[in-house]
Amino acid sequence: MSSAAPAVLAPPTDRSPVTTGRARHAVAALLTAAGLGGVLFWALAVGDGGPAADPAGLPASGRFVEWGLPVATLAGRVAAVGTIGTLVLAAVLLPARDGAPTAEVQRVLRATSAWATAWVAATELGALLTLSRLLGTDPTALSWASLRVFVEDTGTGRAALLGTALIGVVAVGAARCTVAGARILLAVALTALVLPVVLSGHSSAAANHLAAVSTLGVHVVAATVWIGGLLALLVHGRRGVWLPVAVPRYSRVALACFVATGLSGVLAAWLVLGGSGAVLAALGTGYGALLLAKTAGLVLLGLCGWQHRRRTLPRLRAGEASGFRRFAAGEVLLMLATLAVAVALAASPPTAEAASPPAPSATAPVATAPPGDAADPMAGHDHGELTVGVLVDDERFHVAGPVAAGSRVTVFNSADTTVTLTADDASFDVVVPAGALTTFVAPDQPGEHPFTSAHSTAFADVLVVE
Repeated sequence: MSSAAPAVLAPPTDRSPVTTGRARHAVAALLTAAGLGGVLFWALAVGDGGPAADPAGLPASGRFVEWGLPVATLAGRVAAVGTIGTLVLAAVLLPARDGAPTAEVQRVLRATSAWATAWVAATELGALLTLSRLLGTDPTALSWASLRVFVEDTGTGRAALLGTALIGVVAVGAARCTVAGARILLAVALTALVLPVVLSGHSSAAANHLAAVSTLGVHVVAATVWIGGLLALLVHGRRGVWLPVAVPRYSRVALACFVATGLSGVLAAWLVLGGSGAVLAALGTGYGALLLAKTAGLVLLGLCGWQHRRRTLPRLRAGEASGFRRFAAGEVLLMLATLAVAVALAASPPTAEAASPPAPSATAPVATAPPGDAADPMAGHDHGELTVGVLVDDERFHVAGPVAAGSRVTVFNSADTTVTLTADDASFDVVVPAGALTTFVAPDQPGEHPFTSAHSTAFADVLVVE
């Protein structure tokens, strides 16, 4: 009796559809990240927002910090877009029964938790790199004393601390909340989004502070909801039977966001630069070129939205979802590229007219030409979002300019020895260890306040209080 030959199992020639799909998405994400990095570095070069030569005598933070800071900022913006977009999808766009989260809503909220965790990490890294750049040192060499001063006494540090706390609440709460809870978390995330606008950046230094901050806040919120909502639809709606319901809802939200983004962007540029004449003068600069590039991106996105309404929405209602997904993918890429340009624009110095110092505020030192020494290359030690009011090196003090009465003045000692700032009229007496960042409260009385250092009579200068 013959026996059958044992069967030979051939090795599988194809991977499972799930594995293949994940690999394809991972490759697409890597290519997108590389493309965004290229757009960011190009925009930084155009706007002169990349690493600059350090003036003689100033400590240098190094290329890692100079290039890593805008990359961390862009990563944080993308994570914010992902966080807020998934919350908008779960809380506003997806159909729900009596507020109870469906399985799809729960899946989207788990993605929210992951996006928010990435946002926290990018925020913390950006804060460390910002302080490293200000002090001209490696992030690993930062002292706890400087970190404490940074988060307690500077707008950028306070924004990072409060933002991290709020985003952390979103990361923890999103994984186990209802639809009503998702709406609350959306409000929390939007609050964290606008904190840097309120406490730091070009808008916070504008002459019309309240109007500039309010306008830019509207701009940032509208753009983030717009981009994030479409990104969430694209990522989570690949097999969603709810697309014909969610996309028309998003279309109405997107139209409002498009109008708000455009109008607020124009008004914010007008306020930050200082009027229509300054805006026109800026068009010939790198900063102006980035404004034009961002505006062109907005116009193209408006045309994309019009095409969505004309063509893809009717097809989607007819059951053809593939056209929407393909068109939305290209639109999201354009949105993210415009976002990279916006990050470079925020890191780039405005025109000379726009960069002129505003009237002194009650909370921050201002950087103007130092009295009697307009050519001082170290005056101000200005890094955009942060400015050192008094810089100390191995030879002398460098006072950036007048400060407001009762404001908090930032001091950085880049020398190798401890110095003091001791006022002749005893209105302030500050000890600043070597390599330390600290602050002190300016005198309440306007006028000139000469000061010296206890370690050397050669160190003398004048703090002008207005």
